[in-house]
Amino acid sequence: MNVRKLALEAIEKITRKKAFCNIVVNEFLNKFELSEEDRRLFTNLVYGTIQNLITIDFYLEPYIRRKKPKSWVKNLLYISVYQIVYLDIPKYAIVNESVDIANIKDKAIGSFVNAVLRNFLRNPLRSLDGYDDIQRLSIKYSHPMWLVAYLLKDYSLEVLEKILQENSLIKNDAIRINTLKTNKETIKTKLTEANIQFSDNPLVENGLTINKSIVNHPLFTEGFITIQDISSQMVSEITNPEPNSLILDLCSAPGGKAAHLAALMNNTGTIFACDVYPHKIKLMEQTFERLGVNNVKTQLIDARNVANKVKKESFDYLIADVPCSGLGVLSHKVDLKYQITLKAIEEVEYLQEEILEKSYQLLKRGGYLIYSTCTINKDENEKQIAKFLRRHEDFTKVEERIILPFEYHTDGFYICKLRRN
Repeated sequence: MNVRKLALEAIEKITRKKAFCNIVVNEFLNKFELSEEDRRLFTNLVYGTIQNLITIDFYLEPYIRRKKPKSWVKNLLYISVYQIVYLDIPKYAIVNESVDIANIKDKAIGSFVNAVLRNFLRNPLRSLDGYDDIQRLSIKYSHPMWLVAYLLKDYSLEVLEKILQENSLIKNDAIRINTLKTNKETIKTKLTEANIQFSDNPLVENGLTINKSIVNHPLFTEGFITIQDISSQMVSEITNPEPNSLILDLCSAPGGKAAHLAALMNNTGTIFACDVYPHKIKLMEQTFERLGVNNVKTQLIDARNVANKVKKESFDYLIADVPCSGLGVLSHKVDLKYQITLKAIEEVEYLQEEILEKSYQLLKRGGYLIYSTCTINKDENEKQIAKFLRRHEDFTKVEERIILPFEYHTDGFYICKLRRN
């Protein structure tokens, strides 16, 4: 099985059909029998090429501007340039493989690919001299120019460059130790025995970062650990629920925070985990079963409609991990930066406000509302909460955390804990 040819087919599907990168990668890995080494190379080629698409296009553009090659040829060249610039693979092997793939369809195209790549190798990489700051950051870190300019409303040039640089890195997975079944020291011992490297993170109590996939390991399949970003784990820790509490988790899927809350309460109390999609409800229930969570009740309902079904002042804690632009998770969702639009961001801001307005009355007096997003856009975060507090003087800010991706090598996250007086 030719891994580079498979990667080309996957990238064609992502770029031409606007398919989600992670879905396409998983689809191909499940469909084709590949060795572990080939699986890693395939994943690297697809994610790496998509992640650096704007940069690669900038480097390649002088060599193809007059030819205007077909989509698949251009994508083949993108994969080739990605390997040349970013991977430690012999250059002759990259060129030969790419030419062989092109020759399968047309030997004339094979000659074109060969000429472009050999010309590319003979010259230094195209310089960024002469470009303004927005253009430079856009090209260097492969983020659309409008998005770079948009984020500059919230962050200085220096801070934004650190954010964009972090977005360009491939992060290791983070896990949460499931204290319903085990403890941190036991898991560390098991990971060491399995030759899996790990590191602690000062942000959370029971989170570790690991150096390889663990989804097929018994520690995961038997529910001793679960995959959850460190920043996401902070939401439940900041919530810090009392035992036997009644909790409403408005936008619960995929259920990581609800499962974490259950562990913090040692399966006491009741957590209502809501989502609007049936398949996500099913996935959450499977997760809860795997982790030994038995105090969560799933509810198929839109977060904006819960108040029509439940009486006011019913819950001790209200978790609003609302839909957002996802600008804090661009190192994981490498294609999102090309798909997100300003209109989509404005629409999600309105949805966040609507969820808050239609649900806050469900919280008891003295109860806590925890609002969180996986974005670094202040309009969805600090400014959204500021507007809410201006409208509702009976709420007080207890704690607010902004985690930028480069600070702890985690997802970018915003968490705010409010108390209803």
